[in-house]
Amino acid sequence: MARTVSQPTPPVEHFGELVWPGKYGHRLTREMYAMVNKTSSTRLPREWYTDEQWESLAWAYEDEEHTRLSDDFCARQREAGLENFDLNMAFFAQLSVKHFDDALNEMLRKHKGLRPVENLTAMDGQIGVYVMVLDGYRQAYIGQAWDIRKRIKRHWSGTKQFDRLIFPDKATSILSIDSFRALDTTRILAAKTTRSDDLESRLVSTFPSDFLLNRVPAAPE
Repeated sequence: MARTVSQPTPPVEHFGELVWPGKYGHRLTREMYAMVNKTSSTRLPREWYTDEQWESLAWAYEDEEHTRLSDDFCARQREAGLENFDLNMAFFAQLSVKHFDDALNEMLRKHKGLRPVENLTAMDGQIGVYVMVLDGYRQAYIGQAWDIRKRIKRHWSGTKQFDRLIFPDKATSILSIDSFRALDTTRILAAKTTRSDDLESRLVSTFPSDFLLNRVPAAPE
């Protein structure tokens, strides 16, 4: 019997960009969420800790330098991450599409500089504020960047570090925008401005928090 060979998922064109699925696919799925990565995303300076404090963290690492996460930590983190994923998905599902659209329309009404982006190449090297809209989840992410095109593509191609999935705790942590995939972004709005801090702050503070993926205010990239 001939063996069936699965074909790789092809790239797709999205907002004028050729997007490859990479390791995590074109869209966020539970199966590909909270994938274990034992490399710590931070290097803890030993001199910041007393011997007792350093030892109290030892359970989470498998090496004395605290650079490799332990199996125990990874198991707990994955369980917490998937529980948080399910809580977020249940929350998204009960949100009103109409109220979400109304909030976006009000944002556009108040901030005339925001314009829909059809092709990301138009944002190449542009400084300003961007809004990634994920209609399927009734969510938006507001950020700022020195190069809007580059920053959005980094959101699409990267993923949130495994040991930073939860912030501040599993009951209230918002899914990171970097956990979503390229095709989850269904609309992009952007404003070219050198006053990115001011505009981003105003947008984040006035947009309904139920519809917002921002964990903390973004910084220029």
